[in-house]
Amino acid sequence: MKVIVTGGSGRAGRHVVRELVEAGHDLVSLDRATLEGLPGALIRIDLTETGEVYDAFAQVRPDGVCHLSANPSPGGFSRQGTFLGNIAQTYNVMQAAGDFGVRRLVYASSEMASGWLTTEELPPRLPFTEEDRVDSPNSYALSKYLGEAIADSMVLRYPGTAICSLRINNVIPPEQSEEMLGPRRRDFPGPGSANLWSYIDARDVGSAFRAALEGTSSGHEVFQIAAADTCIEVPIREAVRIRHGRDTIFREGHGEHQSVVDCSKMKRVFGWVPHHSWRDGR
Repeated sequence: MKVIVTGGSGRAGRHVVRELVEAGHDLVSLDRATLEGLPGALIRIDLTETGEVYDAFAQVRPDGVCHLSANPSPGGFSRQGTFLGNIAQTYNVMQAAGDFGVRRLVYASSEMASGWLTTEELPPRLPFTEEDRVDSPNSYALSKYLGEAIADSMVLRYPGTAICSLRINNVIPPEQSEEMLGPRRRDFPGPGSANLWSYIDARDVGSAFRAALEGTSSGHEVFQIAAADTCIEVPIREAVRIRHGRDTIFREGHGEHQSVVDCSKMKRVFGWVPHHSWRDGR
């Protein structure tokens, strides 16, 4: 399959690129940055510029698209800049994909799109699913959620294009696992508690994008992806009680260190499960 990947130089994008190239896909990255050693061709582009996006699509004529480009660390940026930049990129890429007859597009949404990371409220039950959402005042969270809303509209305009939105958890590159997750264990319950100590290994992000790109679905579907476990040693029920000062409803049989992010839809539709955990160093 000829595939365009946007944001392939990023923390998650580089693993998506390598996964797809190793699987035999003909890949072209659309990016403003260069990452030495990243396989595949590169077209330097500003994805907020509609004409540049359409020119790149005209050059590549892709069968599939993986759209990961966004401002992933909005701290220090204006709220308007984060929101408008992310929305413009997503709209341009999705519309170009539809106009050029792309069959499948996988969009990097975010755990932030659920809204739970920006509130002190808890989901009505744990683990929570794609259907559990609360409104958020956060500009980044809103931009990611509205990217999903754009996808809802695009599949009506372009019924031949299927879109999968992956709500990606906190991405941890394998070489930075201890650096990024260690403080969340040592400083419990502080850092990392907003998303209830969930995470995902960057390699599992790569395999999730491949599964969604190569899989079969129609219209627009939203999927959560996260590691199978939490990043702390404290049992999750106890951790939630300490952090929020109250108990909540857990599904019967939920494991002591099992993630509260329900990824069963991703497994049911595409057969994807996470394979990497900080606990076994894989």
